[in-house]
Amino acid sequence: MSKSERWRGLIALIGDAVEHGSAAVERIHMATAKRPFRIVEQIPPIAAPTKVVHHIHDAIVTNTYKQIRWVNAQVQKVAQVALQPTPRAADPAPPPEIPDKI
Repeated sequence: MSKSERWRGLIALIGDAVEHGSAAVERIHMATAKRPFRIVEQIPPIAAPTKVVHHIHDAIVTNTYKQIRWVNAQVQKVAQVALQPTPRAADPAPPPEIPDKI
């Protein structure tokens, strides 16, 4: 296994960790925030505004984690392209001869 193959493998591993780790953290984040919102939503005078705040919170959290995963995907693409093996150029042709008199 070449060095570049090892690097590509490491980059893929890190990308998967960010992808799945952020999804797991998002699920925990949403579940943890849901409990206090549900309790406060049971109080009649503040139930309606709390529901609005809850929806806004959920939208912001979801969008944030989607952005993390999107950036991760873009970094993965750039890194994989950067580590692509480059084709070896053939021996360059000798430079053209320059005439003594122009």
